Amino acid sequence: MRYMIVTQTFPPRTGGMQNVMDSISKRLSVSNETHIFPDHYLSKEYSSKNLNIHIHNNFSPKIFRPFIKKFLLKVICKSSDIIICDSWKSLNAVPKTINKVYVFAHGQEFLSKEKKIKKIKKSLNRASCIICSSNYTSSLIDKLKITNIKKIVIPPTYSLEKSLEKKTKSRENSKTVSLLTICRLEKRKGILLVLRCLSNLNKNKLLKPFHWNICGEGLQFKEIKENIKKLNLTDQVFLIGKINNNLKQKLLESSDVFVMPSYKVNESIEGFGISYIEAAAFRIPSIAGLDGGVTDAVIDSKTGWCVDPLNQDQLANVLKDAINKKDLRQKYGLHAEKQFLQSFLGEKVFRKFMDTISI
Repeated sequence: MRYMIVTQTFPPRTGGMQNVMDSISKRLSVSNETHIFPDHYLSKEYSSKNLNIHIHNNFSPKIFRPFIKKFLLKVICKSSDIIICDSWKSLNAVPKTINKVYVFAHGQEFLSKEKKIKKIKKSLNRASCIICSSNYTSSLIDKLKITNIKKIVIPPTYSLEKSLEKKTKSRENSKTVSLLTICRLEKRKGILLVLRCLSNLNKNKLLKPFHWNICGEGLQFKEIKENIKKLNLTDQVFLIGKINNNLKQKLLESSDVFVMPSYKVNESIEGFGISYIEAAAFRIPSIAGLDGGVTDAVIDSKTGWCVDPLNQDQLANVLKDAINKKDLRQKYGLHAEKQFLQSFLGEKVFRKFMDTISI
C-alpha cells in the first residue's frame, strides 16, 4: 500500500492547508511510500531528508494540470493505493477507476453560489470519506445531502507539537499586557474593529498598560497602518508584517493574549483557526469570533473569549477582561493548553486520521 497526495496547496507556498498537507505527507512517509502530485514546482530536496517521498512535478499550464495528474495516477496507481486530496478541486484529477479516495473539507468553499455547489457536490460524490476541519464544516456538508459517503471531523492541527517553552518569570511579572495577532490581514479577521475599540477604551482610561504586535501581510496592511496612527495607538500597537518561524516562536513565548475575533464577510469565513491552537500550545488564551469553525478551537469562557466583533460593547467588555484581569487570563491559558494536549496535539489528530483511512 502506498499513499498518493493530490494537492493544489503545498509548501513552499504558505498557509494553513499547506502546513496540513506538508505534515501529513511527512508523517505518512515514515511508514509507507508516499507520492506527491503538487500544482507547482517542488524541489527534489524536499524528499531528500530521509523521507520515503516521491515528487511528480507538473509543468503544464493550469488548465491542463488535472488531466496530466489523472494520466500520471492511472499509470502509477495500484488497487491497494490510497488517494488523499487537499480539497474537492483535486478530486477532478483522480481517475474514476480508483476507489480509496479521501478528501479534506475546510468550510468557506461550501458558501459558494448554487452553480458551484452542484459542481462541489458532484466531485465529493467520488470520495470514500470526507474529512471535515470542524463541526461547522460538517454541518455545511450535511446540507448538501450527500448520501452513502462517510464523514468525520478531524481538526487540522497535524503540524502542532508540544511546546517546550513556557512563560518566563519576567513575562509573567510584567505590568504591560502583551497582545498578539498572527494572520493574513484581511477584513474578516476583525483587526480594525479591535483597533477602534481599544482607542475608545484608551480615551476613557479603562485599560491597564498593554501593547499589541500585529504580524502578517494582506490587503488590509495599509489600512491598518493608517488607522493605528489615526487612532493615536502608535505607542501601543506595532504592525510588524511578515515574520519567520523563529520570531513567531519568540512572540508566542512572550505574549499574554492572542487576538483574532474573525467574522463572516460575504462568502469568506474561518473554517477552523489553527492560529488559536498554536497560541494555546504556549498557554495563551484567545479572543475569537463566533462565526464558522472557530468555536471548535476556542471555548468561550474556558479557553478564551468568543465575541461578535461587530458589537462594540461586547468587544469592549472582552478586551477589558482580557487586559485588566490577569487571573482570568492565566486560568483560560491553562485550560487552553490542556485542551491542546488532549484534543489538538499533532500526533493525536494524525492517529485519528490514520484510523480513518485504514478502515
